[in-house]
Amino acid sequence: MMRWEIHTCFVSLGENYPNPFNPATIIRLTLPEATNVSLTVYDAVGREARKLADRVFSEGLHEITFDASSLPSGLYFYTIRAGGYTKTRSMMLAK
Repeated sequence: MMRWEIHTCFVSLGENYPNPFNPATIIRLTLPEATNVSLTVYDAVGREARKLADRVFSEGLHEITFDASSLPSGLYFYTIRAGGYTKTRSMMLAK
């Protein structure tokens, strides 16, 4: 049996899948070490729509499901803050 291990030296925030989505999507992030992660979704005008994470994550690949069933259709942005790294990506909710 083969076991795959992910080793990385930097934080990585992947594209959400699927995109566009309705009503849920998965956001992937990879961490080189255990660190505090903040993952927040904002609407098109910059208002916080949902806080998906604000806790310590272990090293490796993580998948976070964003359920937007209570939000209106439109463009949203998700931002990760982890160990001095900040990255923002966009996603489209199409109901």
